[in-house]
Amino acid sequence: MPAHATVHADRPAGRDPSEGRPEQLSAEIVSWIERAERELVIVSAYLVPTPTLEEVIERAEQRGVDVRILTNSLRSNNHTAAHAAYRNFIGRLVGHGADLHEVRALAKDRDRYMLQPVGDKELGLHAKLMLVDDRWSFVGSANFDPRSLELNTEMGLLLESAEVNRALRERLAVDFDPRNAWHVQSTADGSLRWVADDAVLDSQPAASTFQRLEDWFLSHLPIAGEM
Repeated sequence: MPAHATVHADRPAGRDPSEGRPEQLSAEIVSWIERAERELVIVSAYLVPTPTLEEVIERAEQRGVDVRILTNSLRSNNHTAAHAAYRNFIGRLVGHGADLHEVRALAKDRDRYMLQPVGDKELGLHAKLMLVDDRWSFVGSANFDPRSLELNTEMGLLLESAEVNRALRERLAVDFDPRNAWHVQSTADGSLRWVADDAVLDSQPAASTFQRLEDWFLSHLPIAGEM
């Protein structure tokens, strides 16, 4: 597929921390979100919005952009601490208009990504990409979290191509399907629920009560900026 491709990368941090953080890529991501006019699709294995990222997503929603997000659920996440930091943002993301989805560890179509026999194998999300309207696609190493956007040195590829954008959108459709992802919704009383094609949960999709307890405990620690 023909596309105009641009590589974007952070400058490696120097020996002197006062020289600044490697935030060149995060600045580019913010600028692309600001360009969105109709739809923004974010797929990130770990999702812990920085203040700047949360603000720019909310501004996009306020100007009428349809924001759809796919990330890991508690059960599908391989780092409970990362999920614990994310859980403090769920209510705000849904509250200001994001269409939020979380991967089902036992997704019904997980055989698309796993060797047979699937059995009790559990699915986890590792992808990092963003689609802006029907024109731009970004694929790279950066999650949408402080570690990737403010601490690590990351890189990514921005593709300007309606054809590539459409192909990625078509491939992602199955991952957003309620057979394979929990749709996080706000109820009339302000609480959250996780909705799939065959189940509705009023608490985090988890492997066990202990996992929920661990997630709850870690969410009270000041770790968001390190995730």
